Amino acid sequence: MMEYLEGFPRDVLAMIWHDMRSPDDRRAQLDPEQRDGLAARSDVRLLARYSDPAKIGRVRIEDLTRGIGLWRDFGRIAIVTDDPSVRLAAQFFGPFFHGPIRVFTNAQSARARAWVRERT
Repeated sequence: MMEYLEGFPRDVLAMIWHDMRSPDDRRAQLDPEQRDGLAARSDVRLLARYSDPAKIGRVRIEDLTRGIGLWRDFGRIAIVTDDPSVRLAAQFFGPFFHGPIRVFTNAQSARARAWVRERT
């Protein structure tokens, strides 16, 4: 299941992909520490800070899946996961993105949130 995460600044696009544990599993509405506690190995969280304030909120998930062209609107991208295949894919495709991209483990999720918010 993919959900937009709440509680982030307006210039940060935040999403989570996770396996639902129950029909009422809505991790997007939890605070970051609660999400961290529920993170499973296959969960993937993406935090991306917009580099152009004029484009904030104009990117839809459907657009992002069509190619890497829209990813140039982001200055920093953090991927939080313990899934080795996702980590490898992010490291492999990282050079094709216009901004820095880093992969963090679930245990490093607080560091990922801080890194995305840093100004370059």
